Amino acid sequence: MDIPWVEKYRPKRLREIVNQRQALEKVEAWIKQWVHGTPKKKALLLAGPPGSGKTTTVYALANEYKFEVIELNASDERTFEKIRRYLDAAYTMDIFGRRRKLIFLDEADNIEPSGAHEIAKLIDRARNPIIMAANKYWEVPAEIRNKAEVVEYKRLTQRDIMQALFRIIKAEGIFVPKEIVAEIAKRASGDLRAAINDLQTVVAGGIEDAREVLAYRDVEKTIFQALGLIFGSDNAKRAKMATWNLDMTPDELLLWVDENIPYIYYKPEDIAEAYNAISRADIYLGRAKRSGNYGLWKYAIDMMTAGVAVSGVKKKGFLKFYPPKTLRMLKDTKEERGIRDSIIKKIMKQMHMSKLEAIETMQIFKTIFENNLDVAAHIAVFLDLGDKEIEFLAGDKEKATKIKGKTLSIHRKLKKAGIEIKVEIEGEPSKEIEEEEIGEEPEEETAEAEGEEVSEEEKESKEIEKEIEEAEWEKEEKPKKEEKIDKAKKKGKQATLFDFLKK
Repeated sequence: MDIPWVEKYRPKRLREIVNQRQALEKVEAWIKQWVHGTPKKKALLLAGPPGSGKTTTVYALANEYKFEVIELNASDERTFEKIRRYLDAAYTMDIFGRRRKLIFLDEADNIEPSGAHEIAKLIDRARNPIIMAANKYWEVPAEIRNKAEVVEYKRLTQRDIMQALFRIIKAEGIFVPKEIVAEIAKRASGDLRAAINDLQTVVAGGIEDAREVLAYRDVEKTIFQALGLIFGSDNAKRAKMATWNLDMTPDELLLWVDENIPYIYYKPEDIAEAYNAISRADIYLGRAKRSGNYGLWKYAIDMMTAGVAVSGVKKKGFLKFYPPKTLRMLKDTKEERGIRDSIIKKIMKQMHMSKLEAIETMQIFKTIFENNLDVAAHIAVFLDLGDKEIEFLAGDKEKATKIKGKTLSIHRKLKKAGIEIKVEIEGEPSKEIEEEEIGEEPEEETAEAEGEEVSEEEKESKEIEKEIEEAEWEKEEKPKKEEKIDKAKKKGKQATLFDFLKK
């Protein structure tokens, strides 16, 4: 595999960096303070647009002053622990005692505010230089920014970029028309890294197709256009262009490609070959996620685009693409999964069960809700289930409505027996019960009481009486056994699921 020109021609010395003289003078003065002692500010913040030379500066600096670079990315949620671990390790020299460590924290403008305090503390205790890079220095948390010396990098001009590209062209011994170089530099908008990548792509694809390739990069594609490029060609280079300007993560693209393979290839051996490429891509994505080395994404993308495109003979004619069943299923069942998880949590809390036990119990409850509405109503009150949760377990709106009516009747009976249960029926407006209705309880309670709730005044009265009883009871000194019995008499018995199921 050819070495990317961005790495192949990365400057090894500070003086080779393109048109950043003032910034480099400040950087060099700061690192010399580290070489001869400790600077006033232990961290350096390089701020400037993408491709202006920030990362190149770090590695050129390390090469000249014999530092070992430990690079971290601030967008990694584990960054704080990593920095702490590496700083601890950096207190010691290597086995030859010559090379010191230089911590490089890229994308510092992505540091979460919650972690800024931790990183600021790590900077305070650092014994080795820390360099941070950011596109927008004002988005770096102030707590960190104030502890670093800020060095601003200017945006490179089209002329700067053209000079750098011509040096690479000369070193490669190739010919690229000046107008093509000018077009690449213009489209780069000051990003030298992007310009070098474009130059290598144009040379690899053939100068004659240069304008087509460059124009294609400017078009924002949909996933269907990307799939058309992957499956519509046997050319690996064209297939890899599928991800240019595609607003989708490699994980999502993998699902789309995986779904459509059987519709494109008709020979079993070709389908198997395409899935082999997909499986390799999945391995790279998994390793990237586990290790934090997102450079592996490149290999994953190559496998899911070029690898799939050259897997075999495709069907002729119009190609129709389908969205992944996995995404459709997750979208369709998102609300249902949320309701299910809510029920499981209530079972775990109220019945003191593990999650596995709660899941098994929920399946039993579903059978009850479908076949025994009276028992279902008792369970619904005990677990304080809402409308959608009852409907989920019952599997039928009509049954769910009957169960909800019975829950209100049960609630009134429990209240009359001195067992306090707060029941909230989701989606229905709050209604207060008139004082004369509260004063006398009907001899028989039915589902006709649906919609009634305990008034706020009675709730407050009950709570005050309860607090007074508890305060008076705490003053009395009685044996623990008698105390538990008397408390149960005064406060009313504690409800369990079995209390609800008693006839």
